[in-house]
Amino acid sequence: MTSTARQTQPKVQGHTVMRSASTLAAATLGLGLAVGLVATPSPASAQQRNCVDVLAGMPDYSRFLNAMNSGHMVNTVRTMQNITIFAPNNAAIDKVPPGLVDRIFPRDPSESGRRDADPVLAPAAMGAHVIQGRFPAAALGQGVQLTTQAGNTLSFSRPQGSQNVQVSAGQNVTANVVQANIECANGVIHGIDAVLIR
Repeated sequence: MTSTARQTQPKVQGHTVMRSASTLAAATLGLGLAVGLVATPSPASAQQRNCVDVLAGMPDYSRFLNAMNSGHMVNTVRTMQNITIFAPNNAAIDKVPPGLVDRIFPRDPSESGRRDADPVLAPAAMGAHVIQGRFPAAALGQGVQLTTQAGNTLSFSRPQGSQNVQVSAGQNVTANVVQANIECANGVIHGIDAVLIR
């Protein structure tokens, strides 16, 4: 009588331990791939951040975000869909006259001499930088006019022979788009080099 030798698998707390090196390698590779897929964000997931969260990650626009916070506009902007924000960078805000800058664009709360934003002027100023609708830079050509959330009209142009977009908010109020097409989940942001208020 011949008997076949049965190989028993060792058990650890009720689970069979695999002995095959190829099985172990495949399991390790599969785990590594699964961890890699979880740990590496895709470009699509990066665009799932709200415009407010995108601005929060951009230090050059911190004063504009502080103004949104002080003017109680953060929740409004978070809930809006398909918007375009023209965000003045910190250098642009530094050009605003001293009497007006602290009323609309207060400095970081930790800085000395800071005052709260004006509860009427700050939200109106923020609204002057937000448009309903998602407008990439390519859509902002010569002669395009759009109305902001504050009700004022922005006119767009491109200097002759240039791809750069200029934004005008009326007499003597012009800004250049210096950073275009910053995508976010609920819209697009264009960084500008001047504020769109007088």
